[in-house]
Amino acid sequence: MTSRTRVYKTEGVILRRRNLGEADSVFTVFSPGAGKFEAVARGVRKARSRMRGHLEPLTRTELLIARGRSLDVFTQAETIEAYRPLREDLDRSALAIYVAELIDRFTIEHAENPGLYELLLATFDALAAGAPAHVVRFFELHLLALTGFELQVDACASCGDRLPPADTLLAPSAGGLVCVACRAAAGTGRIVPVAGIKVLRYARGCGIDQFAALRIDPDLARLLQGALTDVIQHVLEREVVSRRHLDEVARLSRASIPNPGQDVQ
Repeated sequence: MTSRTRVYKTEGVILRRRNLGEADSVFTVFSPGAGKFEAVARGVRKARSRMRGHLEPLTRTELLIARGRSLDVFTQAETIEAYRPLREDLDRSALAIYVAELIDRFTIEHAENPGLYELLLATFDALAAGAPAHVVRFFELHLLALTGFELQVDACASCGDRLPPADTLLAPSAGGLVCVACRAAAGTGRIVPVAGIKVLRYARGCGIDQFAALRIDPDLARLLQGALTDVIQHVLEREVVSRRHLDEVARLSRASIPNPGQDVQ
């Protein structure tokens, strides 16, 4: 794709939409070749629109797009993967919306990142197949790495010294785990137990399916979620809007369905 191309074709995942006028909508798309971009679908909210249903958020779609003066315009859209389980299940929907928001927040327009696109597809595929909620920790860790904010979990993020096998502070401002000697200068954070450090290191080196199969104690899973949320919000310098909705859905699920997770040894 070049700047002279009048019409271009790409696949992409629809991250979000906003309505424009009486019948149009603007969609934010993340694609492997064009990065993140916005385009408008004319008349898509009309009942007879051929693109209606192919441009739903959380859908992977093949797109034909014409360049416009202010906004590019969708001319064709065909669903590749509807990811219906992500929209039909409250828990998975909340997780997928959170993942989509992070992709949106961590990317700039027209910056290619095919590795991040593959990570997004792998995460949606795993969630659609019924992977547990902790698979999103895998996504978060690799998202940070692919966007230049890799979390340091092998050595002290401040001084570089080797970390002993002990409970360790994860400090967002330092960018990872910090040793006892560096704690005072590292600022606030959360103490991560040895089992949690093992989970973080395992996530960095394994595949998403292997991580999804890992059994994690529920309390440890919540601690890691909170720790990575702290890191992400420190990087973004803002709250992740969908985080509150995700937390509320998780609370409702815990209240209604016991989680029989086992401790990571």
